[in-house]
Amino acid sequence: MENFTIEPLKGYGELAFGMTVDEVVKVLGNPDKQEEIEPVEDGVCAHVIVLDYYNLDMSLYFEGETVSKLCNFYTVNQKSTIYDAKIFDLNKDEVVELMKQNGYVDYVEDTDDGDCVTYEDLDLDFYFDENELVEVFWGME
Repeated sequence: MENFTIEPLKGYGELAFGMTVDEVVKVLGNPDKQEEIEPVEDGVCAHVIVLDYYNLDMSLYFEGETVSKLCNFYTVNQKSTIYDAKIFDLNKDEVVELMKQNGYVDYVEDTDDGDCVTYEDLDLDFYFDENELVEVFWGME
C-alpha cells in the first residue's frame, strides 16, 4: 500500500469501507495478526474480526453476522494524510483548524481516556498525547 490518504466515511487509500476480509487480503496480503472479538453486549449478533498490519502501522476492523465487512480503521502511520496534510505533523490546534478549513467545525473534546477530538458526523477520532497526534481511528456512519 502506497496511498495513506484518510478519507472520512469512505476509507483509507485503496481500501474502502464495506470491503470483505478476502478483498482486503488481495490488496494488502496476509495480516501479521488476525483475531476475532466476541460481542461485549448480550443480544448483539455481530462479531468483530481485527486484521493487524504492523509494517503499515494500522489495524482494520470488520463486522457482520454472515459476511464481515470493513467498518473501522486505526492508524499510527506517519505517512497518513487527510485533506492533503500530513496529519501526524500537526498538533491539536492545527488538526482542528485543518478540519475547520474543510467544513467541519463541530467536534467534541474528551479527556476521560486521554486527549481525544471527535468529529461525530464523520465518525473520526484524533488522539493526542501532550498536544502531539498519536493515533487516528475512523469508521463509517
